[in-house]
Amino acid sequence: MPGPGRRPTVRRLAVAIAATISVGAIAGTAISEGLESGEAAERSAAAVHVAAVSATANVASSVAPVPCGAASAATIAGVDTAVARAIYAGELRSTSVSADVAHVTGYAPLLRALASSSAPAAYAAVHAIVYTPHWHIVRLRVLEAGRVVADVGGPDVIAPVSGVLRWKGRIVGSYVMSVQDDVGYVKLVSRFIGVPIDLYRNGSFLMGTLQPAPSAPSAGGSLTVAGVGYQAHVFAAAAFPSGALQVLLLVPAPPVAVAAQPCAAVRVAAWGSVLKHIAARLKPLQAHYADLADVVRGLTGGLVVVRAGSTRLAGSAAPTRIPRNGSVSYRGRSWPVFSWEPVPPARIYFLVPAG
Repeated sequence: MPGPGRRPTVRRLAVAIAATISVGAIAGTAISEGLESGEAAERSAAAVHVAAVSATANVASSVAPVPCGAASAATIAGVDTAVARAIYAGELRSTSVSADVAHVTGYAPLLRALASSSAPAAYAAVHAIVYTPHWHIVRLRVLEAGRVVADVGGPDVIAPVSGVLRWKGRIVGSYVMSVQDDVGYVKLVSRFIGVPIDLYRNGSFLMGTLQPAPSAPSAGGSLTVAGVGYQAHVFAAAAFPSGALQVLLLVPAPPVAVAAQPCAAVRVAAWGSVLKHIAARLKPLQAHYADLADVVRGLTGGLVVVRAGSTRLAGSAAPTRIPRNGSVSYRGRSWPVFSWEPVPPARIYFLVPAG
């Protein structure tokens, strides 16, 4: 595992991406440029995802036993859902979230305001916290004796984190905060995975990239939008300050060429597609090999190493010899391998996580 000063987080990659592309910010690093919508965006997202999985399937497969067939869509969806869940988990628990919790719980002007029951001072302190540069808090609600005294930030926020506030050992209030808004989460998922995503609150459509959106977030079903077939997958999240969110991922049906591969190859191809999507956000890629390796490791549990010939440029310690595809034995188990050469002579190797 990486040391505490270099723990890989999605937030770190988001900051690296923000430095390489033109994006705005809402009360921190939440991305605020408009979501793509409409038929063109739907077709584009689906086409890119299908093309990426198709291309990587050809690289990943070195044998041709039993075709994955009808199970290929679920195999790809399992990878996509795992990544979307991991991105969400990172908004709840990461070193950057812990740092922001420390900013809130240790902010003396706020604690003094609560201790003296000064609502105007509490509001001024909360406003200062949310709008402090480089603190990544998109919304903060503070309560005193269960009563809201300040609530600052964006309207649609995901992944609330809560706790108590103490001054000189005495509980003086509580807080609910978030480091990510709904738009930012949708953008991270769509950019890192390449599939459409819609959010629902208590069963009603909230926002997303596939529109017209399904009327309800129903898992396991199939639907067609703008001539593109999708398989629906749903998992639960939390709204701010409370309430249920449903995250609907819509995974495009894989082409026949992908379904003809064994499921193990389809799975490696799906992970390779995720890696390529993340890498595509980092420009120039050569300057961000370490970011790519660190964040992919934290997000997926897989290992990334970048080499030019026998020289390691970035990434994890790894076996001396890694095949371009197939598998490699390392740390007591066999790792499926995906690799590609985006900027010759450097080749990126991905030792795919188990499961």
